[in-house]
Amino acid sequence: MPAITSLTAPASHAGAGVGDLEVVVPDLGSTVRWFQHGYPSPLARWHHHPEIEFHLIRSGSGQLLAGDQAISFRAGHVSLMGPNLPHNWLSDLGPQEVLPSRDVLCQVHPQRLAEAATHMPELISVQELAHRARRGVILSGPSAEHAARVLVGMEQQSRLRRMASLLELVDIFLQAPPGQWHPIVAEGYVPSLDDETTHRVNTVLDYIEHNLDGEVSMTQAARMVAMSSSAFSRFFRATAGLTFSDLVRRRRIARACHLLRSTDLPVSRVSAMSGYTNLANFNRRFRTETGTTPTAYRRGASLPEGAASP
Repeated sequence: MPAITSLTAPASHAGAGVGDLEVVVPDLGSTVRWFQHGYPSPLARWHHHPEIEFHLIRSGSGQLLAGDQAISFRAGHVSLMGPNLPHNWLSDLGPQEVLPSRDVLCQVHPQRLAEAATHMPELISVQELAHRARRGVILSGPSAEHAARVLVGMEQQSRLRRMASLLELVDIFLQAPPGQWHPIVAEGYVPSLDDETTHRVNTVLDYIEHNLDGEVSMTQAARMVAMSSSAFSRFFRATAGLTFSDLVRRRRIARACHLLRSTDLPVSRVSAMSGYTNLANFNRRFRTETGTTPTAYRRGASLPEGAASP
């Protein structure tokens, strides 16, 4: 199970700029909305919508923030976001780096399927999926691989075939064996869906992501959203599922890991680009977070897949 810590936009999408309520407009003549986008993107924000969303990360790694949890992800990550569950995927990037086709997803309003189930009893099970989806679901193993293939294959399908693929996704999530599906948010979690909360979260996340190589201050973050430091600290922990300093540290180390894997920059340069001016402090933080040194991490990351690190 993934580690969980109680942590070019389509023209038919509106409302993603603020990041609060994402307005999803299905494809013309279709119940299902399928699309893909890269990262960074106006759609990659802390947001929610009444539709259920099947989501695949095709490239990169990072942290998923969903409800009151923070979860590490990498390419092949498949999840289901329920109605009005706030979420956002933060990818690990180097400066000026982009992922041109990171996300593949399809969305459908559960009420449409519920209405169809009154005439087609085979669709009753969709209501069980919508119930599970309210906490969010992550797939792993063969179930995730199967769902990923279905999601990617929907791109060139006709409207009728796409509906069949949607039902196949529903079945994959419902039939996934124990150990291959995992709820995300804590039971009883109640999201904060007001515009002010969403605006504050997005403001803070943007501030962190744009300053990973420099100073990131909780005092400054609190000032940006017009809150006292103590009130902001409580607000951020309750909303994002981890403390402000924990998220900053994770995002800095995640950037360092990405640079160590993808470049041959000296460790001292990676340290500076990840916001650590003191190399000894960087080495300590890196070991605490990853269990190894930056040099050993790079050596292990460069091994052929399946090889063991010495």
